[in-house]
Amino acid sequence: MKVEQMSITTKVGDRQTTRLFSGEEISKDDLRLETYGTLDELVSQLGVARSLLSKSKRADEIRELQVDLFRIGGELACIDPKKHSWIEPTTEKHVAWIEARMKNIESQLKLPKSFLVPGAHPVSAHLDVARTIARRFERCAIALSKSGGYDNTQGLIYFNRLSDYCFLLARAVEMELGIIFDAKNMSDK
Repeated sequence: MKVEQMSITTKVGDRQTTRLFSGEEISKDDLRLETYGTLDELVSQLGVARSLLSKSKRADEIRELQVDLFRIGGELACIDPKKHSWIEPTTEKHVAWIEARMKNIESQLKLPKSFLVPGAHPVSAHLDVARTIARRFERCAIALSKSGGYDNTQGLIYFNRLSDYCFLLARAVEMELGIIFDAKNMSDK
């Protein structure tokens, strides 16, 4: 029996629309799509950083974050996530998870009291780019929330933690690579 492979091309986009995870068709310039598209960009940027790490605790940690961000993408790709049992909305449990990871890294680092110039290492530089994408994602999510398209306070708290977590991951990678923070506020070997 020959099994036909499904095409990735749906042609829905030919009408400048796309379908949400929950089935509704929306315009490609909809704020909801911008929000979870930015989240997708963040997941991919984290993947670049992870790909540059050899097998390590941080690579595993980044992958776990990516998987959780896919969960959030599913939540955002539905107009009413509560109507779909297969969607896991962000809760206090998820906020506690990310905060625990941040506290763990913070307990291992002595952070400088001034700004750092990104670029001490390719992995940390990619994590710093992820940090800026996380900030843009949060701004999009706030705009979506203000427009009435996202009603999850715990999600917004989690989104606020993402950029700080990416910053800490970048510094943890630098620490593990033996990169120290010098007096010029730049990471240097």
